[in-house]
Amino acid sequence: MRLFFATFLSHENRLAYQALVDRVMSDEPGVLRPIPPQSHHLTLAFLGELPEADVENCKAGLSAAGELETFSFSLGPPRILMGRGRPRLICVDIGVGIQHVSEAQAALVAHLSRSLSSLKIRPKPPHITLARFKKNARRSQAARIEEALGRHYDTSVPWEDRLAEIHLVRSSLTPAGPIYETVQKAQLSAGH
Repeated sequence: MRLFFATFLSHENRLAYQALVDRVMSDEPGVLRPIPPQSHHLTLAFLGELPEADVENCKAGLSAAGELETFSFSLGPPRILMGRGRPRLICVDIGVGIQHVSEAQAALVAHLSRSLSSLKIRPKPPHITLARFKKNARRSQAARIEEALGRHYDTSVPWEDRLAEIHLVRSSLTPAGPIYETVQKAQLSAGH
């Protein structure tokens, strides 16, 4: 099964990002595949395809969450991520708090390495995926999407969220897109 560690965005941010994507898709129909709003998350470590027998070890990796304190982070403006010359997705990067996110990633990977030493994980820069481009999307369409993002993104409000729990998530790929299911979650410490 495909597994990853993540934190899901707050309900308010999920709704706000979905409204943004809906407006952009209304301006430029047929270019994007939206992500279901309940799925908007910050991936902390992608574990890939693992046998069922390794799930318990992955759950053990969540023990790192209890050693971390909850923290806030800011969200940057949405941007288009390109791959091999084609637009791939609309994503949001982490601003303030990126160091804390990196520390959480490192703690998860370190704990998981102890319980599942055969697994090699290289955490990627964290981002939140809001929508994916359809397979045949062109650069000219990406430019129009970028313009629509600029028109509809509300810069007057602070875009912030909080990392308070970490989920071990199973990703099932379907023709309609991935379906995410929390296998187990752990709360971060509230701090002092």
